[in-house]
This record gives sequence, structure tokens and C-alpha cells, in this order.
Amino acid sequence: MRTALAAVSLMAIAGVAIAAPPLSTATTTIGEILDTPAAKAVVDRHLPSVFANPQIRMARPLTLKGLQRFAKDTVSDGALAAIDKDFAALPAKK
Repeated sequence: MRTALAAVSLMAIAGVAIAAPPLSTATTTIGEILDTPAAKAVVDRHLPSVFANPQIRMARPLTLKGLQRFAKDTVSDGALAAIDKDFAALPAKK
């Protein structure tokens, strides 16, 4: 554990950019998506009604996959797959 922390610290000191993990409907929270304009645009394109709902702020800690449990009629597996494909095409965040 100390070795990993030391390595990350050295990379930060040396100015090595550490890329953020890729966006994913399974791991990226709705809050992170809402705070990332390009990611929000992707979701708006595939699921326009999701972020139009004023209650979406309460779902910020959830992922889209997690939200699917509560909105099965809106958040389909096909929509999530299409969103993941578009997320993969976005430039990596630093």
C-alpha cells in the first residue's frame, strides 16, 4: 500500500498526468455525469427524459445502471449499451 501511494505521489510531483477512469453507465455516478457537459449530452441524446426530471438531483449518488432498477421502462439495456459506446468515444479526462 505504501509503495502504491509513494508511486502516485512521485508521479504527481513529476507532473505525470493520471487519467481519470473511463466513463461507464455501471461505475460513473449520475452526479459525475451531470457535472461533465460532454457526458450529460450523451445521456440527454439517448435518454432525454431522465435528466429532464426535477428529481434527478436525488439520484446523484447512483449510476445509470443503478437507476435502471427504478426506471426499467425508461432505462433499457440497449440505451445503456449505446451510452457506454458513446462514452468510450469521448476524450479521456485528466
